[in-house]
Amino acid sequence: MELELIRRAVHELCEADSLDDLRAVLARLLSGLGIAQYAFVRVDSAVLGAAPLFISNHHACWQQLYRTHGYQCIDPFLRHARCSALPFLWRDVAVRASCCSPDAAFLACARRHGIDVCRGASIPVHVHGGQLALLNVSQAVDCDDVRDICLRDALLLSGVATTLHLRAGQLMTDCCPRSLTRRERECLLWASRGKGQEEIAMILGLRPRTVRFHQENAMRKLGARNIAAAVAVATALGQL
Repeated sequence: MELELIRRAVHELCEADSLDDLRAVLARLLSGLGIAQYAFVRVDSAVLGAAPLFISNHHACWQQLYRTHGYQCIDPFLRHARCSALPFLWRDVAVRASCCSPDAAFLACARRHGIDVCRGASIPVHVHGGQLALLNVSQAVDCDDVRDICLRDALLLSGVATTLHLRAGQLMTDCCPRSLTRRERECLLWASRGKGQEEIAMILGLRPRTVRFHQENAMRKLGARNIAAAVAVATALGQL
């Protein structure tokens, strides 16, 4: 039953035409699994303070706080996900927060907005190029009649998290991004390997200003703010 729900959800995520469609698919799936709350967060690690993509059914006040107050910079679960490729339970992170720490303040604020920070899990999705996505699932505070979320739930949802990240990336670039040229792909690919414009110019036999021209064209096509974001989007869309 669980695997069939997940298989169907992955298919529906691939067919989704909008972020609202993604929300609807997640709501159906997690309701069927007995999970009350979800939040998909995608951040650009290269521009940590930039507003994240946030798809969630959490209380609207919490969503607004998260977006406008830079909570992605202090979220202990997001921070833990940066150094963890595997799903993890929230209680394993929450127990480390001292009563006076910023982590404790964040967790207390989440509780006030109905999120049980001891009954949740996160599924990280790392993308080469500086992007990180996280699918969080949790139960609501004061709902004693619901089951705890276990590591098995998080592992089962790994494919959902990856598919959600890829489809959200496609939708955020209007679903039909212009294809990159060979040179644009090459310039992004070498940038993803840590090469600067002058180094890329030497490797490809081009002038640095020509490399810059190709990278700027790629950024414009992908709707990216910087090279790291362009690499992340191109990777997510299969253009690298």
